[in-house]
Amino acid sequence: MKLTIIVDNYVDSMKLKAEHGWSILIEDENRNILLDCGQSNLLLDNAKILGVDLTRIDSIVLSHGHYDHTGGLMPLLKNLNKKIDVYVHPAAFEEKFSRYKGFNGFNENRYIGIPEKKHIYEKNGASFIESKDFLKLSENIFFSGQINDSAPIPKNGDALTKNSFFIKKDGTFIKDMLYDDISVFIKLPKLLLIVTGCAHSGIINIIKKAQDLNLIDEEIAIIGGLHLSSVQKHDIDIVIEELKKFRIRLLVPAHCTGIEAFVHLKNAFGSNCVFSRTGKVINI
Repeated sequence: MKLTIIVDNYVDSMKLKAEHGWSILIEDENRNILLDCGQSNLLLDNAKILGVDLTRIDSIVLSHGHYDHTGGLMPLLKNLNKKIDVYVHPAAFEEKFSRYKGFNGFNENRYIGIPEKKHIYEKNGASFIESKDFLKLSENIFFSGQINDSAPIPKNGDALTKNSFFIKKDGTFIKDMLYDDISVFIKLPKLLLIVTGCAHSGIINIIKKAQDLNLIDEEIAIIGGLHLSSVQKHDIDIVIEELKKFRIRLLVPAHCTGIEAFVHLKNAFGSNCVFSRTGKVINI
């Protein structure tokens, strides 16, 4: 099993570039799956430098509908120039906004959703497979399906959906519970590998979903965003204590995890915690 991080917030290699985004290629002997596409055509540029042939991917999974995970989908589809399956939760196509305080002190809304309408992607080769349910992508790779079934999300110390995320329905802004947040589960001998996008659902909730599906035998590896970049240290500590209840073989915090949270995770898990970056290759 080989995983190549093609887009991440950080980079330390010449020629490669970083952006606020996430894309990771999952390769095994049966299937090549791309999870997320970053926010721009940087996916294509970095893949070329890394010697990654994106035409070999069998399918795409979108972890959720935010621009930093979907913005590179259109450039990728145009580059592939073929029909390809794209697995996604149906809520990923909702109109998503972030609310923040503007310079004038008033709330302003910024669109942060998927850049194009669904039919535009379909015209360019996307064959969307929309599901809220757990799906089998290959013999040992799975689409997690929706993690949390009802609001509010359980308070277990995870970085939860914030009031700053909204969806627009019928001209009205309502809180986005980010039900479209999904992960990829990879079942390996005595190891469950969890690959996240942003883990808006909460990494502990994601692990518990895998437990409910009887996917965890012994150890767990986690690669991807943990959405801890803007939470208090107290909440990070709770996540760490919850993670310690499991046998964590490898932890690769990426994208929206944040430097402060990474430091705390590194202190807690030592050599089992490795910093993510654009171009990093993980062989398991």
